[in-house]
Order: sequence, then structure tokens, then C-alpha cells
Amino acid sequence: MAKDVFDKQFIASQKAKLEAEKAKLEAELARSGKKVGPAAGDYAPAYQDYGTDEESNAAEYAQFETNIAIERGQEDELGRVLRALGRLAEGTYGLDINTGSPINRKRLEIYPAAETDI
Repeated sequence: MAKDVFDKQFIASQKAKLEAEKAKLEAELARSGKKVGPAAGDYAPAYQDYGTDEESNAAEYAQFETNIAIERGQEDELGRVLRALGRLAEGTYGLDINTGSPINRKRLEIYPAAETDI
């Protein structure tokens, strides 16, 4: 179990980092879109309205495509953060989800939501 691999102080520090990242991602998603479902990552990107002329419509479409890509990336990252918080609650945090081996501590310090070792 991860409790045997990592000390309580490290686990508490990682939980704080993950909670902060979760709050940041949720705020960014709320700013750039709107919540559309009950799951934590159910957001839809906002559609910008620049005007009704052809040039404005082209800019709106281009911005919307960008917003979709950004929103998907943020939703994916939020999912990884939520899964890491779940592993913390289960006591399996810090273990590679494929092999069950401990993930390098430095990797977790840099990227607390890491699911696998390198």
C-alpha cells in the first residue's frame, strides 16, 4: 500500500496540491464554459459572440474550436486529479495503476496526479 511507501507528511502535502489544482481547474472551466452535467468534468465551452458580419463569424468559429481543445484538456486533467484524490482516499496513491509498483517520489512531487511511473 502507498501508506507503507510514503510518509503521512508527504501524503498530506500531495493532497493539498491536488485539492488546489482541482479548485484551479474547476475555476478555469467555469470561466471558459458552463457546467452541463452532474459529473465533475461535465463542461461545455463557451461560444463567443463577436458580431454578425462574416469576419466576426469566422473569428467566433475559430475561437470556439480553440475553446473546445482547451476545455477538453482541462477536463482530462481534472479527471486525473480526481482519480488521484480517489487513490489517496483508498490508500493506493503513489502506486502505478498498471503495475502496482511505487511511482518515483520526485515524479509525484512535480506532477501529483501522475498515474504511472516513467
